[in-house]
Amino acid sequence: MQRSKRMPSATRKPGAQAPLCMVPSCGRRAYARGLCQAHHRQHLTTGKLKPIRPYRPRSAGTVKFSGLRLSEKAAREIDRKAAREGLAHGAVIAKILEEWGRDGAKPPAFARASY
Repeated sequence: MQRSKRMPSATRKPGAQAPLCMVPSCGRRAYARGLCQAHHRQHLTTGKLKPIRPYRPRSAGTVKFSGLRLSEKAAREIDRKAAREGLAHGAVIAKILEEWGRDGAKPPAFARASY
């Protein structure tokens, strides 16, 4: 593999554009040896470089919450419930999912799809 001739980010001048992955049509920011993180991992594990799947588009009105993409309303409700019960966010999410798994249980109102 040919080494990138681009300057590392630590020595880049202020305002200079971050280097991009050297794989054609990738367009992601370079992570190591001129490759983005996905292509770098691919090269380390397989020794080959192939196209990677594009990022999934994010839905409007969602927030990243405890490793998940949730509606803002659902995130607020989980946050309130965690504070009220003295539990971690993950424990509240697990509790909700366990309730859903019971026979005949319905998801709480804030978690129901509104499409």
